[in-house]
Amino acid sequence: MTQRIGGDVVVETLRALGADTVFGLPGQHALGLFEALRRTDDLRVISSRVENNLAFAADGHARARLAADPDGPVPVTPMIVSTGPGALLTLASLQESRAASVPVLGISSQIPVAGLGGGRHGYLHELRDQQASFRDVVKSVHVVRTVSQIPTALREAWESASTAPYGPVWVEIPQDILLAPTELPRITSVTAQPAPLTPVPELLTEAADLLGAARNPVILAGGGALRSGAHAELQALAEALRAPVLSTFGGKGVFGWDHELS
Repeated sequence: MTQRIGGDVVVETLRALGADTVFGLPGQHALGLFEALRRTDDLRVISSRVENNLAFAADGHARARLAADPDGPVPVTPMIVSTGPGALLTLASLQESRAASVPVLGISSQIPVAGLGGGRHGYLHELRDQQASFRDVVKSVHVVRTVSQIPTALREAWESASTAPYGPVWVEIPQDILLAPTELPRITSVTAQPAPLTPVPELLTEAADLLGAARNPVILAGGGALRSGAHAELQALAEALRAPVLSTFGGKGVFGWDHELS
């Protein structure tokens, strides 16, 4: 039986969380992940020639699944890249994912644990603080230091990405952790539970009062209405108010084009 490594724990956890497709581009530090992906039939791997295209493809995959099933589970889409230049090339797409609330789970390798924390240790693609490049772009950053931390870090990242408003998250796992042999049991039952957003009654009442007193209301429907699957609710509100409905670019499709109020 092949010895399981940290990369296998990543793959098992992603599958347990509900992933069926991973976008990935190999790099030296991330080979532990791709060795684990090679050994599994549970995840479809889609690659690309360069990391920025890979990241935009992952973004598009998540958007397409959101549009196809707005009432289903949040389609968090994992994306795997390597350290340094590979990771940094995803920033443009991650910023777009953040602006449009697209749930992408970015997983990057890192230099070995011994090289983390600053300084110049001579590792390939070493950055003093790789996290810093992502911290103000994504919703949250999660860092792993041992194999046993992998399931929890991925679960927390998945919950962050799938909590409204959705958005991209970032997980860093050092090269030696991905390659480290492990005796952890096979991961099969990790579940993410994004926090529900409960409305504030006073704000709902105020909104209803404002709408009720409006003389010429117009509705501008955005991406949030589309992602939340509020098609029927939006139509009912528009018809009750007799309010014309426009949509932002991200909200297109949430209101029927052939409706008299469109």
